[in-house]
Amino acid sequence: MEKALFLAAFFFAYTVQAITGFAGNIFAMPVGTTLLGLAPTVAILNAMGFFACGLLAALNWRDIQWRELGKIVGTMMVFMVVGIWLDTLMPLHVLLKVYGAVIIAIGLKNLLVRQQKFLPEWALWAVLALAGLIQGMFVSGGALLVIYAVQKLRDRQQFRITLSATWGVLNLVYALIAVRQGHFTGDVLQMVAMCVPLAVVATFLGNKLQKRISQEKFLRLTYVLLLCIGTVLLATS
Repeated sequence: MEKALFLAAFFFAYTVQAITGFAGNIFAMPVGTTLLGLAPTVAILNAMGFFACGLLAALNWRDIQWRELGKIVGTMMVFMVVGIWLDTLMPLHVLLKVYGAVIIAIGLKNLLVRQQKFLPEWALWAVLALAGLIQGMFVSGGALLVIYAVQKLRDRQQFRITLSATWGVLNLVYALIAVRQGHFTGDVLQMVAMCVPLAVVATFLGNKLQKRISQEKFLRLTYVLLLCIGTVLLATS
């Protein structure tokens, strides 16, 4: 029963991931942590994040903004390593609640304030650094990365695919770390094998659904998802 519930949550989360380009792992993570445990869930979702996001990016590679991809990955990778190190030192449940509150504030601001205010370039670099730090600590830096991506990637297809390519790279790095730490046990590999066909279906389904959503609705969906992510983080931390 636990595996069936996780697979259902995984399918929903990765359909959302294919539509928006982010939010898959953060929706699946609380369910997996409760049902399967933290370490197995992190290993499964990083492996599947690499597979599903890599698949979506490969199917739409012409829409990748390579310069932005290099900037995002290069910056986040450095701070992700710092976040992984801090993960062993700090009381994460407290930080997770703070992070959740910040994400809710960001989502509400963008939903309620119609006129978009653009951040200066230095602030965008700071957002990227924080996204990498949060990714290393909580495996959920996507909500902060959206702040950067919405301003830099105005076309929704470029937004989705460039972010998908980002998660493909970062999840691969995380998965390799998990392999080295011995987290890919027999049970984890079995769950990964069960998730693969679901990820393929979810990717193709989300890829088709996103074509029916206007740019304005796409952005509103993005901000609503930020609210959902913040609520999930507060509820599960």
